[in-house]
Amino acid sequence: MKSFYIRSKVVENTTVIYPRGHLDAHNVERFEKEILKSIESNQFNIVINCKDLNYISSAGMGIIMGYLDEIREKGGDIKLSNVNERVFEIFDLVGFTEIYDFLKEEEEAVLKFSNTTN
Repeated sequence: MKSFYIRSKVVENTTVIYPRGHLDAHNVERFEKEILKSIESNQFNIVINCKDLNYISSAGMGIIMGYLDEIREKGGDIKLSNVNERVFEIFDLVGFTEIYDFLKEEEEAVLKFSNTTN
């Protein structure tokens, strides 16, 4: 099994989640727990920094999609940043690029949330 690590932190009014490695059905539960932790803390602005994400399966994408409506209904959103070309192609293939904001840098994504709350 390929390695996967995850951590998160709050930056301003945004939870930034850092998945690292190979996100697939074997470790998707850990990824979901990070998103749920943010929602349970009433933190609905979420950035997924994909800088160290090498691969995401449909299971990982399903978690992101599964919480999108709830997060948007509560005034938040999910944005993706630092996505490498390989992972971006996976997102693009399934149409995520039409649904989510993809930003080059984490700081840019966090700033977009700051600008929407002023």
